Amino acid sequence: MIKKIFIVTVFFVCSYSFAQEGSVSPYSFYGTGDQRFKGTAENRSMGGISVFTDSIHLNLQNPASLGKLGLTTFAVGGGYQSLSLKTEMAKESTADVTFDYVALGVPLGNNMGMSFGLMPYTAVGYKIEDINESGALDQLRRFEGEGGINKAFFALGYNFLNNFSVGGQVNFNFGDIKNESVIYTDGVQYGSKIVNQSQYSGFDFKFSLNYDAKLTKSLELQSYLAYVPATKVTSSNSRVISTIVRNSQGIDVPTAVEEVDLARWGLHSTYLELSDVYSFGLGVGKKFNWFVGGEFEYTTNSEFRNDFYTPINGTYEDGERFAAGAFWIPDYDSFTSYWKRVTYRVGLKNERTGMIVNNVPVHDFGMSFGLGLPLRGFSNANVGVEFGKRGSTFQGRVEENYFNVFISLSLNDLWFRKNLIR
Repeated sequence: MIKKIFIVTVFFVCSYSFAQEGSVSPYSFYGTGDQRFKGTAENRSMGGISVFTDSIHLNLQNPASLGKLGLTTFAVGGGYQSLSLKTEMAKESTADVTFDYVALGVPLGNNMGMSFGLMPYTAVGYKIEDINESGALDQLRRFEGEGGINKAFFALGYNFLNNFSVGGQVNFNFGDIKNESVIYTDGVQYGSKIVNQSQYSGFDFKFSLNYDAKLTKSLELQSYLAYVPATKVTSSNSRVISTIVRNSQGIDVPTAVEEVDLARWGLHSTYLELSDVYSFGLGVGKKFNWFVGGEFEYTTNSEFRNDFYTPINGTYEDGERFAAGAFWIPDYDSFTSYWKRVTYRVGLKNERTGMIVNNVPVHDFGMSFGLGLPLRGFSNANVGVEFGKRGSTFQGRVEENYFNVFISLSLNDLWFRKNLIR
């Protein structure tokens, strides 16, 4: 059954979901857009921590966890995001439906496991219109963007010495991002339009190490280290400049179009420089009952570069993220109460994103809650909510108040089993 569900889901994702923007945030104007993947629904419900691992769930942020995988596990997740946007002058609301990940994990025996799948990595989806009035001169500026970068990944994990697990993951990044700007000036017959488009492709890697230990007869320690090396992704670029006029229906009609010879300036093919990422997590818990953990992540965003397209009011600094999360299962093998077998999750995060807009750093604070609902066997459905605030109205910026709902399925099965005939 899992095989059929996985094939149908992958076909759906490839034919539909990755064609969508997946973002409605004006902050997707910067860099390569909003970072979409924030972990499975189980991770996100606990503030996004990756330190907790077990044998029946996929932890897509921690490849070392595959060394513990005991059952073939199919994971798929999506969600709904709602944004309330506020500036010093106006308020707006918007929403979007997203597809977050699809993955399959398979135990290989001898304390090894592998996983592979697809996930959106970043998403661009903004439309900003600005009218400046200065004396007798009126100017309209409009900025639009769409697209994003996706990841196809393959990961391996190995458990050794009973306490240690090591893992690695290779990601192939691919996608297309288009940024468009339009300017009309009062008294000038024609407006101007510039369309920048980039197609991305390239690999990046992630490595992680887990260490588990018994603290007492019932308490267990789990710890986690991860490293993503800096890498370069190829960007194939094009730029088209047009003069335009707006017709009676409000549609921009080009009167002259010219494609810029980017090869002359060395911009036809450039590199997108992705940053190093360092992560450390630590937690303690009682097996099948509860867990509490925390995590710190440091990203060298100050080294991020995109030579082809850089917004003039956006720069970058190193980013930091603190997260804490917990879960509780009242009685995992209760026969009398379904709700005693439910996993209750809670988490929070505080992040310095690494973006600087109008010379002010952008911060993100959020809280999350979730439920893990048991299905047949070890399978479960997960639902969670996340709410928080990113940015502020200071220095002409945008404040985002977000409310996200995310759901997932984690389905387990036993593959490659030898049947004995007696």
